[in-house]
Amino acid sequence: MKWTPLHDYHVRHGKMVEFAGYDMPVWYTGIMDEHLAVRNHSGIFDVSHMGRIAVKGLGAGKLTEALVPTRSSSQPIGKSFYTLLLNSDGGIIDDLIIIKRAEDDYLFVVNAANRAKDADHIARLSTQYDANLDDITDRTTMIAIQGPESSQVLQGLTDQNLSEIKRYNHVMSNVGGSAATITRTGYTGEDGFEIILYDSGVENDLLALSVWNELAKKSRPCGLGSRDSLRIEAGFPLYGSDIDDTTNPVEADLSWVISKEKTGYVGSDPVTSYLRAQPKKLRRGIILEDKIPRHGFSVNSEAGAKIGYVTSGTFSPIMKKGIALAYVDSAYAQIGQAIKMVIRDTATEGRVVKPPFYDEKAYGWKRTTASSTPTIP
Repeated sequence: MKWTPLHDYHVRHGKMVEFAGYDMPVWYTGIMDEHLAVRNHSGIFDVSHMGRIAVKGLGAGKLTEALVPTRSSSQPIGKSFYTLLLNSDGGIIDDLIIIKRAEDDYLFVVNAANRAKDADHIARLSTQYDANLDDITDRTTMIAIQGPESSQVLQGLTDQNLSEIKRYNHVMSNVGGSAATITRTGYTGEDGFEIILYDSGVENDLLALSVWNELAKKSRPCGLGSRDSLRIEAGFPLYGSDIDDTTNPVEADLSWVISKEKTGYVGSDPVTSYLRAQPKKLRRGIILEDKIPRHGFSVNSEAGAKIGYVTSGTFSPIMKKGIALAYVDSAYAQIGQAIKMVIRDTATEGRVVKPPFYDEKAYGWKRTTASSTPTIP
């Protein structure tokens, strides 16, 4: 089993589980506690298990354009953007963040379970371009700081003025003595940062542990459990549950990543067809009046006919209700549509909603109010 540079801390303080081949913490103080810490204050996550593949060379930009449906050459240096890797049928190989460090230098941040598959996919196409690939995952550390107080928590460890970094932008700077990329991104729906430390990896973990310990003085260490509940509450898909290589961007409600009139990328012809046709199903949010939905549960019409299925479900600590991401037949995918779900032989009422599930005026990066003093609740 693999481990990250922060493994020593995790085994001393967390409840460990296997995830994507890594020994990772599922929680420290509890999923609910960690979830609410992120929504109300801040939390830190070890995301070093995520793959980091550098694509460099004179043809790096052209290779990236050929790989994803989002225009990359027109993205400014310093941009971090969410996009998809697609197969020849327009199915989703992975969702990822691409960090444009220079015109000839892109960093692909991919899902841990897909690291090898993605690297092979990129490598096969790279032979047509003047570009080199370098998997830097094991030589680096990646930490996410998420929540309304994330700027205050991180600011003490870097000379970079964090207020100058806009959402989905990044800078090359330093964090805790290490050269670092600081990108204003995350997987929780909250404001926050993901930092990549270049001077600390699995064979040299002391600097990473030092940075983590300093962050933990002002921010709650969080595990995989709260990361999952937070991303569901925000409406973000998880690869392998909500999207996979049989799912296309339109039915996954991710067509917004497809740049208008862009062609020539892997899967572009099928995707163009998907954009023109009415999808048979759509990914939607569902909120229940009571009970908690789980992966695989059936979504039914008011008359009892099956109209969809749950791909991710949990209890929302903010809504205090069961919530789900699900695929629903297009005829029943309108926001506000009443549905039923049978849980333990009991029909529970619910409705189709557009995520996020929380009030964006009170929670998430769009909130209009924020805490002023970093405090561990």
